[in-house]
Amino acid sequence: MNAAPEDDDPVDPSDELMFLALGGGNEVGRSCHIIQYKGKTVMLDAGVHPGFSGLAQLPFYDEFDLSTVDILLITQ
Repeated sequence: MNAAPEDDDPVDPSDELMFLALGGGNEVGRSCHIIQYKGKTVMLDAGVHPGFSGLAQLPFYDEFDLSTVDILLITQ
């Protein structure tokens, strides 16, 4: 049985989903997640860490170009 592999077609890059955690992954607060799909960029939350102050309480925004965000959704 020589079945042809079904995965010969390359994945279309527009079908790939990218998920990036800018904060809140292992802690309470500072939640911020980026999802990119089909040419659109969604930011989920933009929280602060209750145990820090100033810039230290913010998500790691410098890890991502925020000018590319199409929409910000706040979940709570």
